[in-house]
Amino acid sequence: MTRPTILILIGAFWPGHESSGPNLSIKAQCEALSDRFDFRIIARNGPFGGKSLDDGMAWRDLGWAQARYLPVSRTGAVGLARHLRETPHDLLVLNGFFDREFTIPALVARRLRRGSKAPVLISPRGEFTGGALSLKSGRKAGYLQLASVLNLLDGVHIHATSDAEAADSRVALPGLLVTLAPNSRPLFALPPHDPGHAGGPLRLAFVGRISPVKGLDFALDVLAGVTSPVRFEIYGPVSDEAHWQACLARVSTLPPQIEVVHRGAITNAEVPAVLAQHDALFLPSLSENFGHSMFESLASGTPLVIGDQTPWRDLAAKRAGFDLPVRDAGAFRKALETLAAMPKDERRRWRAGARAYAEAFARDNDAAAKMAALFETMIGSR
Repeated sequence: MTRPTILILIGAFWPGHESSGPNLSIKAQCEALSDRFDFRIIARNGPFGGKSLDDGMAWRDLGWAQARYLPVSRTGAVGLARHLRETPHDLLVLNGFFDREFTIPALVARRLRRGSKAPVLISPRGEFTGGALSLKSGRKAGYLQLASVLNLLDGVHIHATSDAEAADSRVALPGLLVTLAPNSRPLFALPPHDPGHAGGPLRLAFVGRISPVKGLDFALDVLAGVTSPVRFEIYGPVSDEAHWQACLARVSTLPPQIEVVHRGAITNAEVPAVLAQHDALFLPSLSENFGHSMFESLASGTPLVIGDQTPWRDLAAKRAGFDLPVRDAGAFRKALETLAAMPKDERRRWRAGARAYAEAFARDNDAAAKMAALFETMIGSR
């Protein structure tokens, strides 16, 4: 029996580069469902400012999917409409509602009858939260109005990964069908932990894109008022140069007990071991619809210090970290001072609490079954 073909468009996808959390979820989803669906993936051919894949845009066999990597111009992925027409598929899945490289060009091509005629499923990936919409708000509001006027969203279905994202999507896109199915993220083996040396600084990690939504500038403002010694290591690519320069200006004014090191981008495979060398992940994002690095931190046995606009809640009660009002600098400082003063035995209990939270999530996760049902429903409605 021929498997239905699902074509997925996503900017950042392995092995083109590894700067995106959703690529891990999509990879896990394809691995779990490749016996039921034929997955085809079209992605950007390399990271921003990084080395491009130069393979003539040929399809690559990843085992659980076929992937093709396109160069990107100012008007979007090169040749995207042609690839949509020439790649037979039963369902088109788009990642990111405001994505200018793949989602918007694909919707425009569909409207002009130059692209795909298949049903369309969009995963906003947290773009409709209040924090995300507050960034470049005028541009986003304008596009939402334009998409409505041009009927770009006729027949489009929205995939939300949490109750909060479903509610946000219904507010942003009234009238569109929204279906809830969580992210796929399998658990990995607990990496060995480096306990550090007695009397050493609190070791904090930031893992994510250096962009305004991730809150690195706020993290540095918080650290400016922390009296305990801290070593803050930043892992991730610079995706907003102006924001990075503003952060560097903050670093230059930090007190002497606060040490900051930028380690640059790391691969997905390296993340668990890196997080296990730290006492906490300090990532005060404005919002996250999932927070892949947060899951990886919990699974590594490393507590979180994050904002309260993510799915990872009630952390202190679980001895897994702190989820705090997103811009309450005082609350964040208090949490960091609490961690810095925590005895080693108590830190071990919190590490166990973090891992237990991740294990509970993985045990109860039914993402594959729900995504399969959503795919089948949409393909059946064609």
